[in-house]
Amino acid sequence: MKTRPLYLCAPPLLACVLAACSPSKDARPHVATAAPNACASLASAALPGVAIREAAPLAVSERQTSPPAVGVQKLAVPHCRVAGTIDGTIGFELLLPDDWNGKFIMGGGGGFVGSVQNQAQDGLGLGPTPLERGYATAGTDTGHTGAVTDASWARDDAQARENFAHRAVHRTAEVSKKLVADYYRHDVNRSYFFGCSRGGGQAMIEAQRYPDDFDGIIAASPVLDWVGAMGGFIRDQQAIFPNPADVTSPVITADNRKLLAAALKQTCDAQDGVADGIISDPPSCKFDPATLPRCTAGSSAACVTDAQLNAIQAVYGGLEVGGEQLYPGFPFGGENDPGAWDLWITQRNPPALGPGVPNLHYAFGTEFVRNFVFHDPNWSYAGYDFADWRERTAGVAALLNATDTDLSKFARRGGKLILWHGWADPALPATRSVEYYTAVAGENPLVRLSFRMFLLPGVAHCAGGPGPDRADWLTTLEQWVEKGTVPDTVLMTKSDAQGRTVMQRPACAYPLQARYNGSGDPNLAASYTCVGPAQ
Repeated sequence: MKTRPLYLCAPPLLACVLAACSPSKDARPHVATAAPNACASLASAALPGVAIREAAPLAVSERQTSPPAVGVQKLAVPHCRVAGTIDGTIGFELLLPDDWNGKFIMGGGGGFVGSVQNQAQDGLGLGPTPLERGYATAGTDTGHTGAVTDASWARDDAQARENFAHRAVHRTAEVSKKLVADYYRHDVNRSYFFGCSRGGGQAMIEAQRYPDDFDGIIAASPVLDWVGAMGGFIRDQQAIFPNPADVTSPVITADNRKLLAAALKQTCDAQDGVADGIISDPPSCKFDPATLPRCTAGSSAACVTDAQLNAIQAVYGGLEVGGEQLYPGFPFGGENDPGAWDLWITQRNPPALGPGVPNLHYAFGTEFVRNFVFHDPNWSYAGYDFADWRERTAGVAALLNATDTDLSKFARRGGKLILWHGWADPALPATRSVEYYTAVAGENPLVRLSFRMFLLPGVAHCAGGPGPDRADWLTTLEQWVEKGTVPDTVLMTKSDAQGRTVMQRPACAYPLQARYNGSGDPNLAASYTCVGPAQ
């Protein structure tokens, strides 16, 4: 495949990119229309290792619009739904619109997956869904069934672990593209992938292990380093719930989180020129948790105890073993936002995940270590000191981690990769994505020709948080892959519960940051300029 030329936008940069990336109402190129009865004929498709369970035409699809509070609307998008298995265990679903634009997009899955998920179709961002745009689109369960927090399937099944790690997404992409070509009697012109969280890790694995699968990839809030992240989860839980047999009362309380949020707001909120509850550049925030008021006579809402301070510092400090930093801590932000620390790190009141599971770090961390590392359903973190963590997890890291910094094969074939991560993500620290991007750039000074990263202030895990959390990422990627329009900025939007836009800001390609110009409406993107981090 020939490498397509790159065309740089002329100033003003933001206006140029926004014009290039704004989809028109009828911007759905037509390439092929399915033949009559073509859908039913896919039930007998003869592909090695593929069993089609269902191939049925559907006149409408139903989805929940973004943001979810807007509600459910019916969309008249006639399409063919194909469902089946690959190699006996890998479940998949493929949606084929009657009017096809010649493109294919696959969506990732979250957590330990366990059901057929398609994040591209269900949660990519602003704009029409891929199916509405005329895309063929697919998802997979990665080869097993179960809850997203359940990893028991991995304990004694090496093939299931390999499918989950990388093979299922690759095989689903292969099979789906063959079915698309059979259905429309036309090869796929462009292939894309979108995933967030575990799906973001799948996206990175695709760029690293299978560089020929997709022309363009969006990796959002990705799990890059499984053993580092899960080790960090466990280390934090040891400080927050020292006794794993009693997870009813976290050391870090709701009052602690309020105290932290207030102190951070006072110290760091206005660093970008706007006091709006959003810390735009957490690494530059010079806040020390040890400056919080200390309790001298028992716990209080206005102070922290020694144990509480130690637990807070553990969350910010990351996983350190023998003086070596194995995984970074969390940047400042999201401490008291709904669905942030309370859901992921400490505990909601009442608990959101059921008895014995105080938060999602606890759920994912214990399941991972029990089933991928120790292969013992009764393993407990009580007394575990991580001294053998690196050695014990070496094989798991080689299988699961998406940390290979050599993206040369993907770049040489013209592939384009966008990574975005929210600075207020309570699930996976954005600092790990920064470390990865920096390492890739260190190996390849031309990294920006094929790989761009965007750090989103005030944005939580995949979406949410006080910052603008939505963009038309698919159009942005299409413009880069198909027209050479380099995404130096992306328009980010925040909507209220009624779907009304309340805030827009530019996201700047790393290492640039959006700074307030000093005048104009701070909720409008035009009031911000992309500048270097030291400016």
